[in-house]
Amino acid sequence: MQFEFTDNPLSNISADVAVVFAFQSEKEKKEKYVPLEDFQELDKKLNKNISKALNTSGFSGKRGELLNYFPQEKLLSKWIIVIGLGKKSEFDPNDLRGALGKLVNSVKGKVDSIALSIPSRELKLESGFTAQLISEGLLLGYYRFNKYKSDKDNKRELSSVIFSKKGDTKKEKVGIEKAKIAADATILARDLVNEQSAVATPTYLANLAISIAKKDKKLKCKIFDKEDIKKLGMDAFLGVARAADTPPKFIFLEYTPENSRKKEKLALVGKGITFDSGGINVKTGESMSGMKMDMSGAAVVLSVFSVISRVAPDYPVIGLIAATANMISGASLVPGDVVKAMNGKTIEILNTDAEGRVTLADSLSFAVKQGATKIIDLATLTGAAIVALGPQISGLFSNDKELAEQIKKSAKRAGEKVWELPLEKEYKEMNKSEVADVANIPSSRYGGTITAALFLEEFVGDKKWAHLDIAGPAFSSKASDIGPKGGTGHGVRTILNLLSL
Repeated sequence: MQFEFTDNPLSNISADVAVVFAFQSEKEKKEKYVPLEDFQELDKKLNKNISKALNTSGFSGKRGELLNYFPQEKLLSKWIIVIGLGKKSEFDPNDLRGALGKLVNSVKGKVDSIALSIPSRELKLESGFTAQLISEGLLLGYYRFNKYKSDKDNKRELSSVIFSKKGDTKKEKVGIEKAKIAADATILARDLVNEQSAVATPTYLANLAISIAKKDKKLKCKIFDKEDIKKLGMDAFLGVARAADTPPKFIFLEYTPENSRKKEKLALVGKGITFDSGGINVKTGESMSGMKMDMSGAAVVLSVFSVISRVAPDYPVIGLIAATANMISGASLVPGDVVKAMNGKTIEILNTDAEGRVTLADSLSFAVKQGATKIIDLATLTGAAIVALGPQISGLFSNDKELAEQIKKSAKRAGEKVWELPLEKEYKEMNKSEVADVANIPSSRYGGTITAALFLEEFVGDKKWAHLDIAGPAFSSKASDIGPKGGTGHGVRTILNLLSL
């Protein structure tokens, strides 16, 4: 998809579709919607026929509402789409991203080009950010995973987006470039999560990491195989991995800026369970059907590193993934087993379906050993997070207020929903074990997402740390405005925004 600018008005741009916007009226009036400036200009050019059609149809400008108008008058665009943005007083920047995603889905396979303006002044947004929101909505909304479809569609591809903008476009072009970076990374994460687990094995993820590093001189990659992992003392990770036919891989990526004066080093840790059967505590069929997505955290880390030099943070960043499947065999961990993490703490395995936190124990310990000053892990860790927050919101935990606020700010700008939950110290009692330093499941079924976070905190030492439980939004059971069913890439844009702070 190519983005270009012209100083021509929408009425004088040759495109398959011209797009205009309208707010919903704040009060009950004769006119239910409030047209934006480009809408008014185009409507005037067409003798008010757009507004007449909208009034007849009952269009009200509600958020995400679309209306198609096919002008009979002479116009370079033969199709006009009006997009509702909801009430101006309730407008959120993510509404614009979602509206453009919904738009592109409605024209998918039908058009080659669209034309629109960048209504930053009327939306009270910075022009570059407005261009970014529009471009992200189009790029992400257009995504589809059809690798295994036998009936590949040969319909028209949207290849050109033309912005009507007079004067300097420098800020808008920067915004579009940010959108491309975010979309490239998010789409890679979606592809990884949507891929079948027989393909997206630990070796596949490791090879991808190597490939990413080879393309970027600021990146280094090291892959640890089973013997290396054993030498590192990662017995917790190996315990989970020992039942799988696919060999485990510990992936270490490192980004080093050319001139860094900061002492900060950030570690990004992703849960990398390529398929989760539950182990001996086997999942039910319904619960197991989507478990190829249990490496969504790893997908975020790999995707961020695929574009990290384009974001160019001025401090070192490392990426860590303990990749394995959690399977069932005669070698499986069983309840009552005890494993030792890299930092020396022992873990009693009470449930083999709480395996992600066990592998993360070694990843987090490795981050500490590498001298990370800040650690952020992303994991599809608990069903309790979905019970608490639903399918669209990640649970955020942190031992550092400033880091938590930075993540919330970054998530807000990304349109990715997070909610901070407490690291309630009294709940640590529930993670106690009679035979080891800590148990991998708590003694109570209540507060499960909190006790899981408290388990992870045992392995970060005194480092600033945040945990994002992305179990809900990482994989969607229904299409959204900016993506189809399946992997969402949730967390990618939040982390990219964080790296830009």
